[in-house]
Amino acid sequence: MLKYELLDKKIFGEVAACIYVIEFQKRGFPHAHLLLILKPLFKLLNPQSYDRIVSAELPNPHQYPHLYSLVLKHMIHGPCGVMDQTSPCMRNGSCKNHYPKNFCEQTVHAEDSYPCYRRRDDGKKIKVRRYQLDNRWVIPYCPYLLALFDCHMNVEVCSTLKLVKYLYKYIFKGHDLVSFKIETGGSSDDVNEIKEFQQGRWISTPEAFWRIYEFRLNEMTPTVYSLQVHLPGQQLISFNKNSNLLELMRKIDFSKTMLTEFFEMNKANSKAENLKCFYREFPEHFVWSTKFKIWTDRKCKKVIGKLVTVSPKEEERYYLRLLLNHVRAPTSFDDLLIVNGQKMNCFREAALNLGLLQSDTYIEDTLEEAAIFQMPSSLRLLFATVLVHCSPTDPKLLWDKFEQQLCSDYQRSQELSHYSSAEIRSKVLKDISRLLEQMGKNIDDYHLVPDSFRSAYHEQLTKEIDSERNIEVLPEDLFLPFKLNAQQQHVYDLILHAISSSVGQSFFIDGPDGTGKTFLYRSLLATLRSQRHVAIAVATSGVAVSVLPGGRTAHSRFKIPLDLSTNKTCQLSKQGSVARLLFESKLILWDEASMAKKETIEAFDHLLKDIIESELPFGGKVIVFRGDFRQTLLVIERASKQTLIEASLPNSPLWNKFHMLKLSGPFWT
Repeated sequence: MLKYELLDKKIFGEVAACIYVIEFQKRGFPHAHLLLILKPLFKLLNPQSYDRIVSAELPNPHQYPHLYSLVLKHMIHGPCGVMDQTSPCMRNGSCKNHYPKNFCEQTVHAEDSYPCYRRRDDGKKIKVRRYQLDNRWVIPYCPYLLALFDCHMNVEVCSTLKLVKYLYKYIFKGHDLVSFKIETGGSSDDVNEIKEFQQGRWISTPEAFWRIYEFRLNEMTPTVYSLQVHLPGQQLISFNKNSNLLELMRKIDFSKTMLTEFFEMNKANSKAENLKCFYREFPEHFVWSTKFKIWTDRKCKKVIGKLVTVSPKEEERYYLRLLLNHVRAPTSFDDLLIVNGQKMNCFREAALNLGLLQSDTYIEDTLEEAAIFQMPSSLRLLFATVLVHCSPTDPKLLWDKFEQQLCSDYQRSQELSHYSSAEIRSKVLKDISRLLEQMGKNIDDYHLVPDSFRSAYHEQLTKEIDSERNIEVLPEDLFLPFKLNAQQQHVYDLILHAISSSVGQSFFIDGPDGTGKTFLYRSLLATLRSQRHVAIAVATSGVAVSVLPGGRTAHSRFKIPLDLSTNKTCQLSKQGSVARLLFESKLILWDEASMAKKETIEAFDHLLKDIIESELPFGGKVIVFRGDFRQTLLVIERASKQTLIEASLPNSPLWNKFHMLKLSGPFWT
């Protein structure tokens, strides 16, 4: 019925697009978030048009008694704040929805938020739970819809693009969630986290019925057609893992895709030849059949075509997408390469000759498009990617143009509301700097950063090294070196001698459980850290890290990829703070190295060689590995015994370069 009022009766005007999502609250009640986009002639562009649809005041109880009772019943917020600190909307002593609002004589259009609706101080008040409330507590509503449906229905006006992306994020935020804990009958000291962990989802009776009867949970009008973009012969192919591939290749022609058949239609179909559409316009006139892989004439239903997003770092595929957006009715990939009768060598060259890459226009277009629908964090990642891979001629100009969009989430944050614009800018630049570091670049190379920020950034590097140097050493750990047995003392002296003589050496300490390996580790760490040296402690497993003071997992500290089959290099910048930390370190301890794949240790070796600029093993650093191959080995899913053996550290070329040390017997003397 609501859709009928909005889409068929057009009570707000003709609708260009509509989207809604049904959600279920904690108590199980269904509710909808609905967004309407009106056609240009019917858009609400001034405060007077807002007032025709939305009201945020108490109606006249004598003139509109029914509406007055409904506003009192459904559209009053609170009371909260000083009137009731226990209200569910209270966060840190204030209302998360910012009630009560301020009085306002006229509706005021806001640039980057909801309008400030008219809330006159006209003396009208109502009594709600012992308190007298006025217009400041009224939730914006549409009088006609409220009177028609007799339920809570918040209606807001959004007329700026900057706010639309936050509205879409809110619409798709998902169902309300509830946190729960199961109390056991055991003592509070006896906690079994494994048994207490619960994972599940509670579905209320209304939601169960909704799903059983297959009612729609969301709808989008008009439908958005996602159009494939792929380079010649590089289309995505999907099939069931149990399929017979030979049979599949015989039955299905995988060469036919949305894009290739778009080219064929422009060659052979008279309607397509006459229309001369852009690729994005093609679905408005034709329908793609996934089963038969052909385009057929569209007979009904309006749709919008949209080319899938392609990152600029994909280079040729990105330039292909650019050409498809600007060339009408191409008949092949080669046709896109022809500019002024001459065939170009690549899509980038074709785009350049068509004037699509003059100056930084295409980069600005990319960022402008992304700024409409991407969250600022994603936009910052795209901005960093553009700097690294697209070589813009004037990065500072791009920063100046898009600074507002890149900073918008920090500006909206209540936690940073007391920050000045310069402080927010500094935080955003630090975010971008961190992203550039991960890509192996330095923000100084792009001249975005003022000298004041540059000094603050280098202070941050120094601060991280100082924090590692200042890890607290427990008093009892300082006495551990005096409690070492003969074997441990020998290993302890060897490692300290290698550190003091600046002779890079790598050790492997082998010993079964109970021989005091962790005791020895803590002794070494306490000795070096008490002298304010950098000693880095890592382990392959998270459990082993818990017994190492200041420890981290090796993958976390050195940014070693979890999947080494596709990338065998650590994702660390040579100019970054962690690289500086490794350069300054006197000792690196790696516990449970027996559980690490040999490729993991080799990636770490390459990282240190690159940072130290030395071809010595591990860049000439003193490295101590510890492990016990009698206990848990590395884990590879569905691997045979031979595969596990071949992937273990002793089969690495580095194994012969280790100084082997053994511990045996109980560690106490």
